[in-house]
Amino acid sequence: METAPPQRAAAQVSDTAQLCREIRAHLERRGTALSEAVRNYPTPIARCDEQLPALLESRREVLRLLEASDATLVEAFAAAAVHWDDPAALSLVAKAQRGLQES
Repeated sequence: METAPPQRAAAQVSDTAQLCREIRAHLERRGTALSEAVRNYPTPIARCDEQLPALLESRREVLRLLEASDATLVEAFAAAAVHWDDPAALSLVAKAQRGLQES
């Protein structure tokens, strides 16, 4: 079994930690925006409304991801964010996928 040189392994850990910080910062911004959208959702809300439940589900997903450990965050974020219409998230997903391929 081949192991990475110590400098390379340390750089990968540092890169992963930085990626986790970037993902968490993005999730915090997204969570704030979703909470604001829920707070300002127009009333009255019809029973057949589909947008509010989608907002609530998105917010739950963001909160779930924020609770993830760094060990699972990158992979969980990459799996979830590909479904979002969010260029910043997709950029982080691409970065995460490159990181997962290198490890």
